[in-house]
Amino acid sequence: MSHPHPLDSEIGQGAAAPVPRETMTPMARRVLLLVFLAWVVDAADSTMYSLTLPQVREEFDLSLPTMGLIASLFLCGSVLGALLIPIIADRRGRRIGMCICISIFSVFTGVVGIAHHAWVVALGRFFTGAGAGGEWPIGAAYLSEMVPARKRGLAMGLMQAGYPVGYFLAGGLFALFTWLGFGWRACFLVLVVPILLCIPIMKWLKESDSWSAGRAPQPAGHATDALGKRGFGLLFSAAYRRYTLIATGLHVFGAIFSYGLVVWVPSAIVMDFKMDKMQSAQFVMFAWGVGTLGYLIAGPLADRVGRKLVLSLYTLLGVAAVVWLNLMLRSGQPVAFNDLLLPGVLIGTSLGVAGVYITYTSEIFPAHLRTIGLGFSVSIGKATALFVPTVLGLVAQWSNVTTALLIAVGLGVLMIPIILCGPETAGRSLEDIIR
Repeated sequence: MSHPHPLDSEIGQGAAAPVPRETMTPMARRVLLLVFLAWVVDAADSTMYSLTLPQVREEFDLSLPTMGLIASLFLCGSVLGALLIPIIADRRGRRIGMCICISIFSVFTGVVGIAHHAWVVALGRFFTGAGAGGEWPIGAAYLSEMVPARKRGLAMGLMQAGYPVGYFLAGGLFALFTWLGFGWRACFLVLVVPILLCIPIMKWLKESDSWSAGRAPQPAGHATDALGKRGFGLLFSAAYRRYTLIATGLHVFGAIFSYGLVVWVPSAIVMDFKMDKMQSAQFVMFAWGVGTLGYLIAGPLADRVGRKLVLSLYTLLGVAAVVWLNLMLRSGQPVAFNDLLLPGVLIGTSLGVAGVYITYTSEIFPAHLRTIGLGFSVSIGKATALFVPTVLGLVAQWSNVTTALLIAVGLGVLMIPIILCGPETAGRSLEDIIR
């Protein structure tokens, strides 16, 4: 028997149902703070390898294929972590799931710092990726359950802003330890310290009411029993299949859109528009700095006017920017650095789309499947990201990098019809599909 999703009973063709104005409780603020800090150190751990790669390569005499293999192992670990660790969070609690992720990526970042062989570096990066991959769905689900409905987009935008903060933290630590002459190992060893976040997470935070209610004993014959045991199979049962496909589609095409821009925009600036490396760095810092504001603006805007409209708007901003770059490239006219700044603003802003679809996909699953469902869709998206740079690289070789960018954002447009197939969730309280 199919069970209707409570969000399907929408008001006024998808408009959000009116709810009283709500404010964050002190507990919700604590959760937001600690999830934000977890995002910061997650991003710093993930970035430090890129910053120290020349020194790591020199010490271990790594070949280019080996360097690429280690980078791929990190992504493989993130896929596995996003798929498996959320199972623990759904069964044992969000706090325990978060602490497992933080412990894994902190400890194994330290393992890289004491490595004396390339295979130890590879092992450390794989498990660092696993911890980082699991943190996203667990932290997003936890925060989504704890903050008021009308503040959920704002909170998720702040959470996502932890990524650029983490990038800057990694850069600052790398610069400091380089200046002090400590070497690349210190950059990894200091990132063991974030494991201490597990203490306030377990001591100061409580589990969400949604998760606790989902763990309550159910009477015999309850709908949950009728659907069988909880797990990945349940995601594709008649009651949940639609929402699993929506979430997975958003993360797949969102990964193509976001990874395409992040990986290939700097190359387009250098290779297609003939800017030097310093100008490329300035463009990236400018565009990604705007991207931080894009995350922060997307959340409250999505709370006010709806997830569907904001996701569509942000996606189309990215498309407009890349079309603009293609038109400039094909015009045959010289392009100055200043000509690239306005498209850079649009590109940076459009990256905030990730904050919208992670919010949305954390809202359409019931509590007892929220982290498993979110983890499944995130892992499929990350698996897609493994192939995006290679495929776009082939397109760039055949044509040019700016054309490859156009294909990436063009595929990203498929997020729009996918999200339109689901319910509008802005301003609505989270409810279980089946209790």
